[in-house]
Amino acid sequence: MTSKERVLRAIRFEGPDRVPYNFDSNRVPEIEEKYGEDFEWVFASESKHFIPTEAEPNTRQTEWGVVYRTINTQLGEPCRYPLADLSAVRTFKFPDFSEPERYEKAREQIRRNPDKYILGMFPNFLFMHLLDLVGFENLMVSFVEEEELLEELIGKLTEGCLQVVEKFAQIGVNGMIAIEDLGLQKSLFISPQMWRKFFKPSYEKIIRKVHEAGMQFFIHSCGYIFDLIEDFIEIGTDVLQIDQQDNMGIDRLDEAYGGRICFFCPCDIQTVLPKGDFAEIEERVKKLIGTFGRYGGGFMAKTYPMPASINITEESTKYMCDMFKKWGKYEKK
Repeated sequence: MTSKERVLRAIRFEGPDRVPYNFDSNRVPEIEEKYGEDFEWVFASESKHFIPTEAEPNTRQTEWGVVYRTINTQLGEPCRYPLADLSAVRTFKFPDFSEPERYEKAREQIRRNPDKYILGMFPNFLFMHLLDLVGFENLMVSFVEEEELLEELIGKLTEGCLQVVEKFAQIGVNGMIAIEDLGLQKSLFISPQMWRKFFKPSYEKIIRKVHEAGMQFFIHSCGYIFDLIEDFIEIGTDVLQIDQQDNMGIDRLDEAYGGRICFFCPCDIQTVLPKGDFAEIEERVKKLIGTFGRYGGGFMAKTYPMPASINITEESTKYMCDMFKKWGKYEKK
């Protein structure tokens, strides 16, 4: 069974030979020792026409005009918002994701990995990108006071996402993942009703195009997102990639959604991995596989891509990977 077949069968609850895993691809920084891999992540590059301007020390600017201030060597936060005034959306120059050169590196990765499941990442998605373009406070106000402009901006972002879907499908990508943190520790950033009003139609349009191209749709979302998972399933989301499970509860997630969507997770990055307790890591690995994976599929294992940035040791990450390989068999349907 190839990695690609294994991942597809896990997503479809069709009883692959073992739990698929994503341990090495998309690790930042890349590590010398490899733990095992069924996936290959690919990306759309920045436009070759983009020339960054001089910015302040410890900052970087994107082709969207967002300036990020570096927190450490890996992470940063936005400090300049090009659409802080939403009226600028009507004259704003949006990146063109139909440019073929953006996909040259991805095309080469796909050529080198014919048996892997190719997972293409959207260069931006909707809610999280609005935070970077508009700013948190401005965005929260705009939901109430500038609905028309906000909907126009969401429409433009959706058009860009659809361009990326089309281009990734053309080069042979198997699935696409949106990075879209929608949750705080115990609640969503906005109400489920507001998410459904402003975002759900665009999600549905994007997912429909992903499926029409023969690909699967993955969503990564940190925080407490329990109240949106039913919506995700309704509009066709195939895989839910979450790095925290304990703030929602593994058994509660399984009771509501087990066997209906595939979970793609490491051990909890807040409550388990940072402690470095190997016995607890092994028990959690068994719990994840035994709960979400008891449907002849429905669970896939992964690492957190930047463990050092949140004080997870490489020893804990490696041990988790070893345990996923040790216990990574599905129960029979």
